[in-house]
Amino acid sequence: MLLPSAALLLLSSSPDTALRRPWPDACDEPARSIELPAESAREPLEVCISAELATTFVFDSGVARVELEDAERFRRVDEDEGTLVLVPRRKSRSGKPSRLTVYFEGNATPASATFALVVHPARLAREVDVFRFGRPEEPWERELREAREDNERLAQELRRLQAEDQGQGAITRLFSRGRMEMGEPGVVFSVLSKSITLSPANTLKVEGVFAYRYTTDVPEGGEPVFRVAVALRLRNPGAQPWTAARATLTRDGEEVTQPGVWQPNPLAPLGRGFVVAETELPEREARGKLTLRLWDAQGTLGVEIGNVSFP
Repeated sequence: MLLPSAALLLLSSSPDTALRRPWPDACDEPARSIELPAESAREPLEVCISAELATTFVFDSGVARVELEDAERFRRVDEDEGTLVLVPRRKSRSGKPSRLTVYFEGNATPASATFALVVHPARLAREVDVFRFGRPEEPWERELREAREDNERLAQELRRLQAEDQGQGAITRLFSRGRMEMGEPGVVFSVLSKSITLSPANTLKVEGVFAYRYTTDVPEGGEPVFRVAVALRLRNPGAQPWTAARATLTRDGEEVTQPGVWQPNPLAPLGRGFVVAETELPEREARGKLTLRLWDAQGTLGVEIGNVSFP
């Protein structure tokens, strides 16, 4: 046998009320921002109003005229330069929504917009911003859009490079990317192991240093810009793994550039490995005497070598 409270619940409920919300979702929004489609919507846009409380419509376009169904249900209807204020009368009760149709000035689309004004006993949209020409972007929205566009551009570039690299060997890739010219020297290198100077503060042992330069095009009337790299063969005498995180190239104590750093694997304790630092330099900088420094993520200097130059 059902308990009395359970029986009362079943008698007072129906399948419709159990599955259908009594009020539209619009009644959960104290403020609304509506972007109108290019063509007038087939169904009215729902807006929640409440007795004796004002709802203000703000339009981004001039309003030619307004048609309000059941206007006698409203105590106040004020229209002034792109705004419309509606105040339902106290006797207004929930029921059939009143229809509000706004006709815009000019020939742009949409020419009009229709709203269904739903009366709620306690909730309402106090302000409704209606954008006929699209809502202006917020700064954070613009940043997000630009970040997405950048990600898509980088993804397309990566796909392009992957397609170009498919089936290509290392030397072919240099030709395809303009690093080598037919009959001209491509990548040239020099051994710096015997000419460099080492800092006593180094925490890593330097066992070999090699300098590389790619052939580059010379801009008309301009100074050649070289793509250069320093490869270091290193040994880690310490008890902790070591990974390069940052590099600088300096001359006479002044920073020239911060090369990108690539390391295939962390240097294991007592292990050996190599690090490559790569950047672009004008020819006059590349031919000079530079100092290369490598740090880990904690800011600990791992390597400082002087007298670095490129072929």
